[in-house]
Amino acid sequence: MGVIHVNASDQLRAGLSALPGVAQAPSRVGPERNPAWFVAGREFAHLHSNALLDLRLPPPLQKRLRSDPRAHFLRHSSAWLELEFHTAQDVTDLLALARRAAAAAKHRNAK
Repeated sequence: MGVIHVNASDQLRAGLSALPGVAQAPSRVGPERNPAWFVAGREFAHLHSNALLDLRLPPPLQKRLRSDPRAHFLRHSSAWLELEFHTAQDVTDLLALARRAAAAAKHRNAK
């Protein structure tokens, strides 16, 4: 039996879809309708490509990522932060951030 290799994008997609209460659907952001993940009806993550994920992160969490070379900040203030990923460790790190992004989205909808 051969070894199955899963790329970082597939790993990330599977991990995001496995988060509790999360549903995958086409993104409401951008014309491409890329894969996106929602909690309580609110989009908190979407892919730009197989190596770029946008996460809706609270400002204090974004601030902590300022020195992370994987984080691509927009010139203007935004709830969305683009994060680059290539390795299994990147995926692990992004899934930890995605859990926090999903919790923030769920909390915001509960208000």
